[in-house]
Amino acid sequence: MIEMLITLVIISSLLILIMVGGQRFSRNSLQTERAFWSSFDSYWKQALYEAQYHGQETQISIKEGHPVVFRTSNDKQTDEKTLAVPKSLHPERSEKLLIRSDATISPQTVTFLSDIDHRKYRLVIQMGWGVYHVDREAA
Repeated sequence: MIEMLITLVIISSLLILIMVGGQRFSRNSLQTERAFWSSFDSYWKQALYEAQYHGQETQISIKEGHPVVFRTSNDKQTDEKTLAVPKSLHPERSEKLLIRSDATISPQTVTFLSDIDHRKYRLVIQMGWGVYHVDREAA
């Protein structure tokens, strides 16, 4: 009877540790995803600024397993910035976006899948002046 009780205590302790560790992992991953979207917004605004005030176009490449690349170019030089995608986020497919030199962009939707809670993030780019929003929804 005592051996069974000790076994139950050990198994219960292990299960509690696993559950608490998993929650901590998902909270950190969720914060990493939020930080990614915040950084993406900063890079996006910088690309729009370059288009509006310097007439430079920016190509944005999104590929599975690679960082998001913001490549701004004019006749003389090319500037490339990379943004690491969290391991928990995966684009549904590869995408190339173009912010033209007049700061316009074609309407598009880019979908990212999250491993944390199996949600979808939809990066919806509206027609015209580089306005976008990110919708986070259940899968």
